[in-house]
Order: sequence, then structure tokens, then C-alpha cells
Amino acid sequence: MKNLKQILFDKKMKQEFSIKDGIMTVDESSCDGCGQCIDTCPQSAISMTTLSADDVKNLSFKGRLKVRIKGNQKAMINPDVCTSCGLCIKQCHEFAIHKVERQRQTFSSHCKEELAV
Repeated sequence: MKNLKQILFDKKMKQEFSIKDGIMTVDESSCDGCGQCIDTCPQSAISMTTLSADDVKNLSFKGRLKVRIKGNQKAMINPDVCTSCGLCIKQCHEFAIHKVERQRQTFSSHCKEELAV
């Protein structure tokens, strides 16, 4: 029988892989900076970034605690290179990587008029 964590993970995976036009994002409060996702990415779209003191202040309590324990290195995904294959989601033991709907840019009629000029 599957444990609860595996059941929740399977449900999350099914939900996120059903997104057709999505991009991968990193929840900085959950990421512990282990770097396993970097080694997994076939497109080399993931790199590590160092959070500034202001960035750390904006994290949740859990995120600030992880910074104190693991350091302020966090994964960052380049959306221009990422193909949203999902291998990083499967590799992340902290469930910090998610696939979300790509935001479509919408322009107001005022912006459209400026673009036409």
C-alpha cells in the first residue's frame, strides 16, 4: 500500500502534467538548494541563485528556516530554455518545483493603439 506522501505526490504529478501550456517554477520557500534538479535537467535550464537579505526576509517562516539550515542558494529555472518536461519535478525531494499555467499577455485597447502607431 502506498504511503500518504506518495499518494499526494502522484495526485500532484497528474494535475500538473495535465497542464498543456505551462512553465516550471520554483517555490523558494520549499527549495533547499540541493542542486539535484540541475543534474536532472536535459536542457540545462536550471541554475542556482543566491538570495539577497531582502529576498530572505520575504520568504515564509519555513523558507527562512531552510535558509538558516541549508544556506541561501535556491534553484532558478530559465523559462526561455525550459521545455517543461517535468523531470525536475520528479527529482525534487522537497516538492519545490511546480508546473503552472503560462500567463498570456493581454493588452488593453489603449496599449493596442500605442503599438499600432
